[in-house]
Amino acid sequence: MSDQSPKAVISARIDRFLADGIHYRDLMKIQEQIASWEDWPSVWSNFAAEAEARGDDALSRGNKLTASSEYARASIYYHYAQYLFYDDIEKKKAIHDKKNAAFLKAAPLFRSPVERVEVPFEGINIAGYFRRPHGVSNPPVVICVGGLDTTKEDFLNFTDLCMDRGLATFAYDGPGQGETLFQMRLRPDYERTVSAAIDYLETRSEIDASRIGIIGRSMGGYYAPKAAAVEPRLKALVCWGVLYSLYNLAEKKGSSRDGLLYISGSKTMEEALKFYEFMNLKGFADKITCPMMVVHGGLDMQTPMVNADRLLADAKGEVETLIWPDAGHCCHDRAHIARPAMADFFVRTL
Repeated sequence: MSDQSPKAVISARIDRFLADGIHYRDLMKIQEQIASWEDWPSVWSNFAAEAEARGDDALSRGNKLTASSEYARASIYYHYAQYLFYDDIEKKKAIHDKKNAAFLKAAPLFRSPVERVEVPFEGINIAGYFRRPHGVSNPPVVICVGGLDTTKEDFLNFTDLCMDRGLATFAYDGPGQGETLFQMRLRPDYERTVSAAIDYLETRSEIDASRIGIIGRSMGGYYAPKAAAVEPRLKALVCWGVLYSLYNLAEKKGSSRDGLLYISGSKTMEEALKFYEFMNLKGFADKITCPMMVVHGGLDMQTPMVNADRLLADAKGEVETLIWPDAGHCCHDRAHIARPAMADFFVRTL
């Protein structure tokens, strides 16, 4: 786990928790109740179970919108109960299954419902969520790609913004992420799963598959631009935190280190260093021809500003930037500005 105390982690990442849908009062109570890392999964899970029970009660009374909110809240709380938790993979999966189950309770209740789909890839089925804005015909679609232990459920807030703007979305768990982690770990050709997702979207008559964009968050800030470089069917790109290359891997500590080793199937840091040699956008970034938005924080400790600088230096096409020198990872402390702006970018470019 992290080399920081759990209370310190919550304090340091409060912007992210709030931006992803954790209620402030709950977060303060969770912080108060977690005395050690051993408490982390159970305390978060208890708050998740309470939210899920409130959802069940609301649904029994016919209050579908309230139920959807509570189920979605339960899902994100379960998410953080197992987030970057690799000490006990069986426990991680058990909590992750509860996260998925809670989200699927919410899925049909939203005004713009969420449909679970499975995309065949290399002998497995990759789980994703397809969502189309209510009352909109033939919308463009945005593919949502997560990062290190961020998943399709984490994109609910962003897909809500897309629904409000008439954009369909497809969020999925790629190799090493979410549900797919338990079937397939990370692989250097992640971009092939993006192509598989596009193949699937081209079968959906409700959308305009000639207008497909992609957004990549955190490590997705490597996967998405690489996909855009090699996949001509992508017409717009947002890098939500750029990962041009994996800097300072040998210096990673705590849960991030654990996660990077586990998803790559590495037993040692030496193995991981060898595995992650592929993770470099040199030779790909200058092949991106679609419009691109770069969102990055100058104080990002997970992927430093030099990653964004290198991508911008290589860029040949149309580029917009949202860069705050005093913002942290993925600009979660500017979520109220950055997330609507990213959705607006897709409206303009798709």
